[in-house]
Amino acid sequence: LERVKEDFSKRYGGGKATNAKPNSLNKEFGYLSSTEHMQYCVDHPEEINKLAKVKAQVTEVKGVMMENIEKVLDRGEKIELLVNKTEDLRSHAQDFRTQGTKIRRKMWWENMKIKLIVVGITIALILIIIIISVCPGFKCT
Repeated sequence: LERVKEDFSKRYGGGKATNAKPNSLNKEFGYLSSTEHMQYCVDHPEEINKLAKVKAQVTEVKGVMMENIEKVLDRGEKIELLVNKTEDLRSHAQDFRTQGTKIRRKMWWENMKIKLIVVGITIALILIIIIISVCPGFKCT
């Protein structure tokens, strides 16, 4: 394309192309130019190979970029899933802490009840022993 542009500029530079009517240069430039440029392409296949290589590289880079974008999106989904699981875990931990506090208080009251019963029985036994020692055989005069 650069060769076509340069050839056109050489032949019709200096204002000839700007003053021409639409399609008036097709007969003169079109056929000759296309055959010359086709012959150039046949004579210089390495330039076409370069173009094909560049296109292949561009396609390869596009593929790599698409893979990278997919990986980033997958990571984003995984991070979002991890955030959700973390929030669920935090919520469950708070519930566990609340339940633990309630159970600890309940067990403290149960323990206190047992201690009070043991203290009451001990006091009752001590009173019975004192009464028996003061009044043997329950005959107190």
